[in-house]
Amino acid sequence: MNATVTDQLGGLAWSEDPQGDNQAALRIDIEGDAPRSIPLPRRGPITISQFGDAETLDAVRSALLQAELDLGGPAVLRWKAYGSGTIDTSDARLIDDPLPWGGAPGRGLPQTPHPNDQWSRANAGEVIPNVMTPLSWSIIADPLDRGFHAPWGDWTDGRRFVALYDGYVYFNVGLMMELIRDRLGFSGTHFLEAIGGPEAADQVEAGGNGEQSTSIRWRTMLPRLPFMLRWLRDQDRMPARWPEMRRSAEAERDRLRSLDATALSDRQILRELSRSAAESERQTVFLMRAQSAVYGATQGLLWSTDRWLGRNLRHLSLAVLQGLPGVRTQDGNLALRRIAVRAASDAEAAAVVRSESADQLWTALHSDALPAALTWLRDALDAFMAEYGHRAAGELEAAEPRWIEQPSLILDTFRDYVLHPEANNPDELVERQHQERRNAEREIRSRLLAGGWLGRVRWLLFRAQIQQARQLQPLRENPKFSLLELSLQQRRLWHELADRWIERGVIADRGDIYYLLFEELATLTRRAEEPVFAARMRSRIRRRRRQFEAWKQSPAAPLRDRSGDPITAQRDAPSASVAEAPSSSAGMDESALPIILSGIAASTGRVEGRAHVADSATAGRDLTPGDILVARFTDPGWTPVFPLAAAVVTEIGGVLSHGAIVAREFGIPAVVNVQQVTTQIQSGDLLQVDGSSGQVTIVERA
Repeated sequence: MNATVTDQLGGLAWSEDPQGDNQAALRIDIEGDAPRSIPLPRRGPITISQFGDAETLDAVRSALLQAELDLGGPAVLRWKAYGSGTIDTSDARLIDDPLPWGGAPGRGLPQTPHPNDQWSRANAGEVIPNVMTPLSWSIIADPLDRGFHAPWGDWTDGRRFVALYDGYVYFNVGLMMELIRDRLGFSGTHFLEAIGGPEAADQVEAGGNGEQSTSIRWRTMLPRLPFMLRWLRDQDRMPARWPEMRRSAEAERDRLRSLDATALSDRQILRELSRSAAESERQTVFLMRAQSAVYGATQGLLWSTDRWLGRNLRHLSLAVLQGLPGVRTQDGNLALRRIAVRAASDAEAAAVVRSESADQLWTALHSDALPAALTWLRDALDAFMAEYGHRAAGELEAAEPRWIEQPSLILDTFRDYVLHPEANNPDELVERQHQERRNAEREIRSRLLAGGWLGRVRWLLFRAQIQQARQLQPLRENPKFSLLELSLQQRRLWHELADRWIERGVIADRGDIYYLLFEELATLTRRAEEPVFAARMRSRIRRRRRQFEAWKQSPAAPLRDRSGDPITAQRDAPSASVAEAPSSSAGMDESALPIILSGIAASTGRVEGRAHVADSATAGRDLTPGDILVARFTDPGWTPVFPLAAAVVTEIGGVLSHGAIVAREFGIPAVVNVQQVTTQIQSGDLLQVDGSSGQVTIVERA
C-alpha cells in the first residue's frame, strides 16, 4: 500500500546526483526512521511512490529547479512537507562536493571483484604517473583494457585489467600472474622482474602459492602448447604488422593537421575528434599487444640466462638488446644531442645559448633580429620540434603540455647539452653500444658452446630468442610515439573548441575541457547555448578540479586488493640493511652509515656521485652533470636528462621499464624498484650505485 506524506516529513533535494552516477535525474533524500533516496525525472509526470505522493514530489522538484536557475548551477536545498503538495524550503546552495570519476572501463563488466584480482602501480606508475583527468581516462581506459584482453580470449572474459582508484591508474597484476602461472605454467618471477613491482615482489607472488622458483610447471604447460605456439606466431607477426599501423596513424595525423579548424562548426570538430578517436583506439590496442609480446620475449631471455648461464650473467642478456636502430625515442635524443654538439663548437651559437634562458631561447631564435649565421640553429631546432615536439612528461595524459607548445620543457636540457659538451658525444655513444651488444652476444655464444652438444642446442635456441626480442624491442616505444603524434593534433581541435566556449562564457579556460568526460563534451558541443546545461557542466568542472587537487595531495598506494583497498606493506621498515659502521668523523654522526638499499639491477656499471632527487621531469632538468638521478619513475619525457646523469635510481620499474632501457642505451648504471628511495635519499647525499648487483649505498649524508 502506498503511503502519503505526513507532517514534518522532509530531507535534502539535489538537482544533480552529487556522486555523478545519474546525470539525467534529480535526487530526493527523505530523512526519518527509514531514510531513503529516490531519483526523479527533471521533467514529465511523477507517479506516486511508496515514499510520497506525486503532488509533494512535484512541489519539491519545482522548488529545486528554481533554485538551480537562481544560483546558476546544480543546487541542493532542505525541504519539509506539511501536506499533499505543501512544502517549505531553506538553505539552498550550489552543490560543491568533490566529484570523483573513474570506475571500470567497458560496458557490462561485472562489478564483483575476482578473488585473484590485485591492483598494482607497477608499469602504470611509470607510463601514467599522475592523477589522470576525466577526459584522458574516458578516452584511454577502454582501449587499454581491450588491448590487454585481445590475445587471451575466454581466459580473461569478464575481468578488468585497468582501473582508476583515487585518480591513479592501476593494472591488474593478479590477473597477469594468474595467466602466467596458472594458465601457462611459468613461475611469474621473471615477469615481476621485467615489470618491476611497486612494493616487494614477494607480496604479489604470495597471491598464488608463494612459489619463488623459476621452474616451469610442465604438467600445466604441456596442454597449453598449441595456444603458446599460436601466441608465438602472433608475436612474430607483430613487427611485420607495424609498418601498416604506422602508415595508418601518420595518415590520420596528417589528415587532422590539414584541417582548418577555424572553418569548422563545433559539431564538425566533434565529429572529427570522434573519427580520430577510432584510430587512436586501434593504435592503443596494437600498443598493448606489442607490450605483451615484448615482455614475453624478454622473460624468455631472462629465464634462459638464469638457467643456462647463471643469474650473475643477467647483464649479458640485457646488453644484447641495447643500441638497436629504429627506436624513435632514442633517435630523438641523439638528434638533439647532435644539434648541441654543433652549437657547442660554434662560438656565436654557444654564446646565444649561454646568454638566454630556456624560456627566452626559442623567442630569440625566432626573432627577426636573428643573425644570419645562426639561422642553421633555428632551422635545426624547428626540424627537431616538427619530428619530436609531440613528446612530454607523463604524455599519456592528454592535459600535459607538449614540447612544441612549451619549448622550454626541452630547451632547458638542450642548453645543458651545449654547456657541457664533454659529456655529450652521441656518435661515440652509438658505436660503444653497438660494440657492447656484439661483445655480449659473442660471450654468450662462447659460454654456451663450451657445454658440448647440449650447449650447441642451447645456443641455437638462445640465438633465436635474441633475434625475436630484437625485432620486438622497438615496439616497446614506437607505437606510443605514433599514438602521441595523433594526440597532439587532437589537442589542437580540443583547444579550438575550448577557445570558442571561453569566448561565449561557457567555460573559464582551456584546461576546463580535461575535467569533462568525452561523452559530456560531446553533449556540451550540442547544448553549449543552453544556460542551465552549461552551468551543470561548469559545476562538474569545478567539483572535479577540487577532487583532482585532493587526490594529488596523496601518493598512490603501490598495491591494492581485489576491492581496490590499499594493501599495507608486509614489512614497514625500508628495504635497507645497515653495514658495519665506519669510524665517525668530527662534526658528523655516521653511526648509521653506510646504508645499503636493494633493488633490481637494470644496467651494469658502478659509480659514485651526489644524489639529485627529482619529483618531476622539470625538477630533473636541474641536475648537475655527474649527479646521480633519483626519482620515483621516469618516462620518455625524462630521456634528455639521462646523458647528464652518472647513474639512475628509481622507486618504480623493472628491467623493461623506460628508465632501465634508456640507461642501458646510454651506458650508465641503473638500479630500479628501490622501495621508498625518494624518501630515504636526499639531494646531495653521496651515493654508490652498483648496476650489476642492484645495490645503492648511501655513503655520506648531504
